[in-house]
Amino acid sequence: MKPTLIPGVTGEAQKRIVTENLVSHHNPRGPAVLATPYLLMIMEWAAYNAIAPHLDEGEDSVGVGFEFQHLAPTPAGATVIASATVTQIAGMMVTLDFEAHDGHEVVGRGTHVRAVLDLARFRRRLERKFGR
Repeated sequence: MKPTLIPGVTGEAQKRIVTENLVSHHNPRGPAVLATPYLLMIMEWAAYNAIAPHLDEGEDSVGVGFEFQHLAPTPAGATVIASATVTQIAGMMVTLDFEAHDGHEVVGRGTHVRAVLDLARFRRRLERKFGR
């Protein structure tokens, strides 16, 4: 991790909501609104984008924890914009606050923890685990 990864660093992600992102696409009886897993994905990408420029060569980050609420519905065609702000760094664990807005209101808010990985070490762990 570079010394530039400090509390206050921010990132953003946005996504135009399409049919495949709706509850009704996966459950025909469900409402035609953004499904929670897709909202979380947009918010997680904002967190990733906050951290990525501050990682060293051979590092990446993965999500390891979430606490968030899906606060309001969003239909297809709307664009969700998520922002994330680093609030704490403890060793290789980075905590961020994140929020998403659909142009009308806040639709999601919460906290996210990401682990910074040494990719070579991570690949060795996978190889040991799966024998590849």
